[in-house]
Amino acid sequence: MAAIDLSSFKYVAIAVGVAIALLAFANWAYYKYCFVPPPPPDPLRNGQFLSFMPGLKRQDLDGFQHDVELWSCSVCEFQNAITKPDCLLCGTRRDIRFIDIHAVAQPKPATFARSFSSNYIQVTSTRASSSFHATASRMYSMAFENVVLPEDLNSQQRSARMRKQWIRQLDIHGVVRWARRFLESAQVPDAHVIQLNTVPMPSALGSLSPVAESPHTTPPSPAACPSPEDQKDAPAQTCQVTWQPLDSIPANATVLGTMVPSATATSLLEISKLPFYMKYSWFLHQIDDLVVPYDELHIKVRVDRRTVVAEAVENLSSYPGRALCAIVRYEFAGESAQDAGAVQREWYMLVSEGLLVESNGLFVVLNREDNSYFINPNSSHAWTHPNRMDHLQAFHAVGRFLGRSLLDGQVIPMHLNPVLLKAILGVPLTLDDVESLDRTVYKGLVYLLEHDNAHELALTFSATETRGDDVVEVDLVENGHLRPVTDANKADYVRLMVRYLMFGRIEAQLLALIQGVYDIVPPELVMPFDHKEFELILCGLSQVDVSDWKANTVTSSNLVNSKPLEWFWEVVEGMSPPDRSKLLQFATGSSRVPVQGFKGKRESHDQVVVMACVLSRADQLRRGNLPFYPQGRAVRVRRVPGNPRVLQSN
Repeated sequence: MAAIDLSSFKYVAIAVGVAIALLAFANWAYYKYCFVPPPPPDPLRNGQFLSFMPGLKRQDLDGFQHDVELWSCSVCEFQNAITKPDCLLCGTRRDIRFIDIHAVAQPKPATFARSFSSNYIQVTSTRASSSFHATASRMYSMAFENVVLPEDLNSQQRSARMRKQWIRQLDIHGVVRWARRFLESAQVPDAHVIQLNTVPMPSALGSLSPVAESPHTTPPSPAACPSPEDQKDAPAQTCQVTWQPLDSIPANATVLGTMVPSATATSLLEISKLPFYMKYSWFLHQIDDLVVPYDELHIKVRVDRRTVVAEAVENLSSYPGRALCAIVRYEFAGESAQDAGAVQREWYMLVSEGLLVESNGLFVVLNREDNSYFINPNSSHAWTHPNRMDHLQAFHAVGRFLGRSLLDGQVIPMHLNPVLLKAILGVPLTLDDVESLDRTVYKGLVYLLEHDNAHELALTFSATETRGDDVVEVDLVENGHLRPVTDANKADYVRLMVRYLMFGRIEAQLLALIQGVYDIVPPELVMPFDHKEFELILCGLSQVDVSDWKANTVTSSNLVNSKPLEWFWEVVEGMSPPDRSKLLQFATGSSRVPVQGFKGKRESHDQVVVMACVLSRADQLRRGNLPFYPQGRAVRVRRVPGNPRVLQSN
């Protein structure tokens, strides 16, 4: 009986063993030949974009630029990376040589000093006549290839060249002073600077109230002008903007009227001599210290797309104290989107475009050659707001908007006129700067100075402007409309007209704008930059470099080395520049590229985001989702009719 039981158990064990072996073999065969393993977890495909970021901050990026070889533009002297064939500031090609004739009006015989370098040719004369200028131009044109003369420069090149007309430098006594490097005409026009100062107002008892504290996160000098909010608590003082002769203002004075200590001014002067990439890296490290930590204070704002400009102006005007430098998160009403950077970028873009709309009445295009925007002298009549906010409050909010864009590292499509940028920075202004406002008016003023018989032009000491719905005549001096312009007084007329064009007709608006900018950013931080470098920081790059975009894009695992990805970049490379900008705007919320290129695109505050291409099952292109099309001709992007901001794929 026991033997039978033992034999049965042996057969059962063998059967179980065989079954296990067959099951193991079947399982092996299935996984070997039939089973398709699921793709590994991909943070891009799961929407976990932040976990895939490299953890860089924007101020870390320019550290990578310090070892990059640079070349200097012959027109504007901007130092570009050797990988860039064209100058970032003026668009001049690397192989172009610029011939510059400097004119200084002095009653001396002409003397010449010529200096040659690999890309810069300079002729300096004490009196440059038009005949000599033409002869020299022809000689150099024949002697050199790829030569550009002053008269050949376009508006972008002229503006970029003017950034080096005035520079700060140390004199023999070690004092920082302004120095003029060249002139645009045979005349030596007077130079002026725009500066704010506080004017005490006597109270009823004849005493003065103490100076109110400014809303800067970093306490400014007591000489600084108070903001409009502070003036409510300080009725015994008021702030005004003045047009001061350059000789009367120390070069270490800020546009707010504060004095920078000599040691600090010397340090800032040395920083200003550095290549732009190094200066910008310094700026990012400095401005990062102004941001209020998120845990201490942050602001969440819900905005309506239909009234985004009006709400932005109202909100920016109401931020008190430390809230000016607090981190702000935006949300569009009726839309479910977390602001990890794209929503903020779109908000900045929409507000920028809305502020420049002519119907809003704040800015107008005076120079059609470069389409730059200037303050509307008639803004008090043209500006409208649902809550009847004053136009000066609006300009103060615009100034804060510019300051916040610098603080947040957002680039905005706000191409302001060089005169405005110089006024914000406190850079000297002269007759030469009128050219950037209206070249026709500039040529007329130069013609008046260089020719006789001014009375034949029938000019008077007056100008016309629009006030409300009427065109009125404005006197430049008392009873100016009755005072004719003659050869004896034409220099005074030009001096007064220059003041009127760049300052007098926009005085109140300019005061509010400058105050708003420096409510956010201390003026010392922008002193090392010229107006074109400041514009580059503010507006970024308008041209989309596809190779840079491609190099800084991360793809999901199943798109790497795939045909759809290859087709996608072929389509992008074949797009026109405007369509590339629209695609970039659709994918990132902004149509512009930061100074650092695509590696400078940011996610949450101060955090760099890497561009991403992700495989999408849906037949649409949304964010970075790329449909897996079977044919290359299907990968094409078009705008939806009636909504140019929306893109679809074929």
